[in-house]
Amino acid sequence: MNLYERLTDHIKGVSSNVRLQRSIVKHGLNNFNIVIYYYHIDPAVLLTDIETEVIKSFPFEDLYNFKKEAVSMLGYKHTRKAIKKMTLRLADKSKHPMYGKKHKAETKKAISKPGNLNPMFNKKHNIESKQKISAALSKTPLGLYDLNNNLIKSFKNQVEIAIEYSVFKGTVGRDLKSGKIFLGKYYIRKLDN
Repeated sequence: MNLYERLTDHIKGVSSNVRLQRSIVKHGLNNFNIVIYYYHIDPAVLLTDIETEVIKSFPFEDLYNFKKEAVSMLGYKHTRKAIKKMTLRLADKSKHPMYGKKHKAETKKAISKPGNLNPMFNKKHNIESKQKISAALSKTPLGLYDLNNNLIKSFKNQVEIAIEYSVFKGTVGRDLKSGKIFLGKYYIRKLDN
């Protein structure tokens, strides 16, 4: 993100803080000055260290910061409790900030990364990566049962069954949905997680 985008985000209230936004509303943006105290491009320099030094250079009560020391969320992982809370917050899709809205053409252009801008440009996933992706996306483990309803084998997903029995994935899905006998001798059923 370039400097102009970062400043624009602060003005719009994106990636900003409530105290600053309330002051902009109260006093008007024209009563604020933007001063750049430090600019760097060296990746070895930690931005949080620089920000902390700049914060310490001013009386804290005159700043819009909530903390005296800058912190980073880099490497942070949410707790299960926090993830559950976030999931429940948007369980009602109508409360999602983008509900009923569509991105403008210029927004879509800014989001997309075509050609060599895409991190996967001219690259392919190796077999191990493909297996990890498949396992992560497999939400419905399946069981192969004989005609007497005895479990014969478990599979992560429809693709595994299709590969093992050299059939089309759609055939597996169709027989699972309809309850038809698969290959004339098996039933395919969902397994409980």
